[in-house]
Amino acid sequence: MMVRFALIPLLAALLGACATPAARAPASAPVAAAPDTAPAKPKPLAEPAPAQYTRPCASLPSTPAEAFDCDRRSILAMAGEFRVRFAFDETAALSPGYAPRDPQRSGATELVEVIADDGRSIALQHILVMKIGDEDHVIKHWRQDWHYEPKTLLRYRGNGRFDREKVAAADARGAWSQIVYEVDDAPRYTGIGHWTHADGIDAWTSDLTLRPLPRREYSKRKDYQVLEVVNRHTLTPGGWVHEQDNTKVVIDEGGARHALARERGINEYVRIGDFDFGPGKAYWNKTKGYWADVRARWEAGLAMADSFVLTPDPDGEPRIMEFFGQAERVEKGETIARDEIDAILVRHGLPLPAGKAVAETR
Repeated sequence: MMVRFALIPLLAALLGACATPAARAPASAPVAAAPDTAPAKPKPLAEPAPAQYTRPCASLPSTPAEAFDCDRRSILAMAGEFRVRFAFDETAALSPGYAPRDPQRSGATELVEVIADDGRSIALQHILVMKIGDEDHVIKHWRQDWHYEPKTLLRYRGNGRFDREKVAAADARGAWSQIVYEVDDAPRYTGIGHWTHADGIDAWTSDLTLRPLPRREYSKRKDYQVLEVVNRHTLTPGGWVHEQDNTKVVIDEGGARHALARERGINEYVRIGDFDFGPGKAYWNKTKGYWADVRARWEAGLAMADSFVLTPDPDGEPRIMEFFGQAERVEKGETIARDEIDAILVRHGLPLPAGKAVAETR
């Protein structure tokens, strides 16, 4: 099995675009005559739904306690073994002179494990498991943490900066926040919203959220700085789907913002039983203690400052490679001291005063 920090470039490749359409004709080009044969129909973005499906909740919740239980069941239903399809299409050019980029398509096989659940908070760890030739490639992927009725939200502001903002009691009532983390457990973005369970659909929709550039574009594009996003997670008979309404936003040197383009993103997770996720489970069993220590040190630092800047941006590959290098040592049987973890975090902008207690922030 191959699990190394050197796989970061592979992660970008796996999740980057792997199919593009034919080149566009210039806007001034004449329209070609229709061919004798009809063009092939585009394939649906959605997978067919299986005929048999049992929802997490049999009926519409009628009390806050029932809604809370149904919300929890819906979040936990996103765990499992999946084949994932990623599709991103720019749907509107919003800035004068902007030429929309080609659609992006890619896919992966992904394990989603419940790594924490205390009732009001649930953590789901995503682990990529890819078979390439005769080799198994395992990469710790993103993490999503869900918190019921949070007191604060850690918001991304752009240029690596995060600010903590308080949540009014009325806005928190019955709501869940979703915090999304990088592959090395650095924060990426936070949204808040309510799960709904009407019309046979279990879904959560976020508020308008700023997030860093996605990894599929982080190393390729410098013409915008943040995504302005509404996220929706919906359970389906075959698994679940993460839909994104993205606006690509430019932030100039003076801090002024203007929109570049709008994009639709669809990440569809289809539950499968014909793939061996054993290498991913084995990797996680060997390294989960180390990654728990990394999460704890991130949490300690995040609790100490209401505003901070990560250097480089949350996607920063040098920091990620350092953590993955430590994880590789753990996989070989070494023990990583807390001071080694702290050294990486402090070097990349996270405040970690010695001996400071972790504050209650949720």
